[in-house]
Amino acid sequence: MDKTFTATELKLLKKHLQAIVEVEFFTIPFYLTAVYSFTQTALNYTPDGGKSYPLNDLQQETLSVAVQEMYHLQLACNLANAFDVKPLIPHLSFRAGQTLKVPHLEEKGKELETRFGNLPAVIKAMIEVETPDPDHTFPEPNPDVIYSSISDLYHATLQLLKKYHLVFKTNALDKDPHFTPDHRQVAYNGFDTQYNYNKISQRSEVVHVANAIADQGEGNEIAKSLGGPFMAGDDGNILPKYQSNGSRFDDYNKVTHYKRFEGIRDALPPEADWPGYFYSANGSPSPDLLPWARALGYGKLQSSLNAIWSYLIDTLQSGFQDGKLQQPNYPDINQPGFNEAMLTFKYLIPIIWQWGQCPSFVYREGVTPDQIQPIMDEIDPLCLFHWDQRTRELRAQAQKAGEPLNSCQGLNDCAGQGWGGLATQKGDGACATADFHTCSGGNDCKYQGGCGFLLDLPASKEWIPNENQKAGEGGCQTPISTGQVFDRKAKPDDPRLKQLIGHNVWQEARALFQKREKLDRLPNQFASGKIGDTTYDGDARRSAVQPTSK
Repeated sequence: MDKTFTATELKLLKKHLQAIVEVEFFTIPFYLTAVYSFTQTALNYTPDGGKSYPLNDLQQETLSVAVQEMYHLQLACNLANAFDVKPLIPHLSFRAGQTLKVPHLEEKGKELETRFGNLPAVIKAMIEVETPDPDHTFPEPNPDVIYSSISDLYHATLQLLKKYHLVFKTNALDKDPHFTPDHRQVAYNGFDTQYNYNKISQRSEVVHVANAIADQGEGNEIAKSLGGPFMAGDDGNILPKYQSNGSRFDDYNKVTHYKRFEGIRDALPPEADWPGYFYSANGSPSPDLLPWARALGYGKLQSSLNAIWSYLIDTLQSGFQDGKLQQPNYPDINQPGFNEAMLTFKYLIPIIWQWGQCPSFVYREGVTPDQIQPIMDEIDPLCLFHWDQRTRELRAQAQKAGEPLNSCQGLNDCAGQGWGGLATQKGDGACATADFHTCSGGNDCKYQGGCGFLLDLPASKEWIPNENQKAGEGGCQTPISTGQVFDRKAKPDDPRLKQLIGHNVWQEARALFQKREKLDRLPNQFASGKIGDTTYDGDARRSAVQPTSK
């Protein structure tokens, strides 16, 4: 084989690395719009009196792919940065009802097109995006970076990486003009503990990162064709080294996106039931629409989503270009950050659907944190995905002083803590002050990391309230939903964990808090009051949080 890596091949590689950034980014709003099209009726559906929630599980499986696409975007940007390609997050706009083009994919001269919609409407397109190409002759890398499938795009990219790897794998770093270790690398909270491969610190990790994306997405056809350093699982199964470990999605993440989407398609309820189980763009508000969201109006909510989408793109752009996105509340702990913008989707996308409208994501340039704060104040009266200004100030003071933050109502260690700073004694705080998060390992508190997922891990590694020793070792979801229970699907070996299955997570956290603080009793009521024009009600806030396990 030719042992040179030409300037033309380097130029092609850089183009392809940017292309996979664009494709991975496209999938995130596309998949999340489908994820959050399930109605409350669907999420609460149980055919056996609470023993199982099959449609909630179906939503979580769909979400598992969307979250893994966020991981893929991180890896794609890390690959680009390792080869000194500043990743460009495209200023994409997706308008509901309009035909949208999937970047870099064309078949027989025709661009791959789709529209955003609810899950039944788009599952076919989701499968098409992730479809592997068995019994297929993969094309050579081309300078236009246009391919008939995502498999072809990744095959071409990995073919160029293989050539690079063969030429430079034994060279000293000072003899390699193309690769820079640890260059603007990001390992976002949660992903850094759940996956073996995040940042690229040595050349061998270039191969592993590329393997992880390809194996999780399209399966083994690419690796089978390329050979050499590239590997993948068989029959839609992902190699253990590229699976997640410690995520609530671990069971789903054992198979490829393609195989997951096929299973989701086959598990959809009968078409006659879709109107009750999935929101649609029929123009009629759903009974699920909350009064405050109805009062704001669809136009205000959609305009706010557009602003936050714009801010998210700009934040991703700067975060991947300076390698600091993983820092809490990047770019500024005292202003709305990346994490809060990302969490917006969990709450705002369903509300747009509940208005009988398919969400749009329209970019506009120059949205600043100062503009985002009042937008979030207006559209998030329960502070589900952002901090009000008073709580933000108290959090900053506590962190500067080294004081502990709490993950939920009634778990505060002292007076003055909790949502809005309303607390008179231990255990009566209104609600959480630790960072908003939905992923294990994303917590910013200690001793309170309960999320309800009993995973296939040693007991010391489980996400049990009161067990995590520091920030980053806790479980999912702050604040803790009133409906959050220890996962009924769990099959732990530890007897202590078995006893938790089906129990309310917050109640367990509260009992452990009382034991740890050596309190004879806990307050019967939680602090309440007004900060500015806002009346704080921790119970209302926790009730509005969707549980991640049932």
